[in-house]
Amino acid sequence: MDCYCHITPGRLRVKTPKIRQNRTQAQRVRAVLGAIREIETVSVNIHTGSVTIFHTGSETDAEKILSVLQDEGYLTIPKPSDRSMESVISRVGMVAGKALVGAVVAKALEGSMLSFLAYLV
Repeated sequence: MDCYCHITPGRLRVKTPKIRQNRTQAQRVRAVLGAIREIETVSVNIHTGSVTIFHTGSETDAEKILSVLQDEGYLTIPKPSDRSMESVISRVGMVAGKALVGAVVAKALEGSMLSFLAYLV
């Protein structure tokens, strides 16, 4: 499920394909969120699949709302995995290694070119 989430103090916006073009799901998410007392207003746009939630402004309110949306299946929050971290570290290592080799080769060629030029002169 491809979701989008934007958080600012007192406002939370979530786009989810589950409510896009689905009036029943839009009404359901509005009812689920309406039961949370920290929420002041909920606006649902079924054309874009967007839910805009205005709440009391606490960071824990946003976490609670996101947790409810995840529990109800409207939002998937990926958890970082060890494999993804290994992949990032591996890519960083490769880039750093290439840069280091490139710098060493450039320095070696720089010296060779100067020697070659001195020989020609």
